[in-house]
Amino acid sequence: MDRADKYSRLVLWLKVALPLAALGILSTLFFVAESLNPDAAIPYAEVDVERILREQGMTRPTFGGITNDGVQVALSADSVRPGADRRSQLTGDTLAAELLIPDRGKIVIESPLGRIDTESGLATLSGGSFLESSTGYRLESEEFVVSYREATVRADQEVRASGPAGTLVAGGMELQRRPQDDQTYLLVFKNGVRLVYEPQP
Repeated sequence: MDRADKYSRLVLWLKVALPLAALGILSTLFFVAESLNPDAAIPYAEVDVERILREQGMTRPTFGGITNDGVQVALSADSVRPGADRRSQLTGDTLAAELLIPDRGKIVIESPLGRIDTESGLATLSGGSFLESSTGYRLESEEFVVSYREATVRADQEVRASGPAGTLVAGGMELQRRPQDDQTYLLVFKNGVRLVYEPQP
């Protein structure tokens, strides 16, 4: 009887002691566990979303079209991305513009930097640009502005040019249609032109 009584007492004691031990273990887990930091829970919380959106762009895009008088205009770049100020503006690296004038030859403009305004139809090639024509002329300027809708080119800064007639320096230039003749284009230098004539041998 003593043995059975001892067994009963042990079972009764275990029924009380084991739940208490379990409660003690759970309480220590709550006290020892680190408090969670919501800011540290996501390691990517400091990603600059605006910068990512701003730097999205395209690699090696090409824009092209034909004017009403048949001039083919093409723009290309190594890469372009949205402008910071205006949705209609793109900034790019290594830009090139090509104008193919029917029966008048080709003009190519290249620059290391530039921007394209899709609203106004203007492409500004800057950072030290040069223009070459199939007639043998080469022009250099800090910046050329190309209207790819009207097929015109202008430079509002100093231009250095060389060609069959010699070399010249001018304060600006324009490539524009001859008045009342949509098929003929004129290269007009302005704002103080200094020409050095070099006769051909």
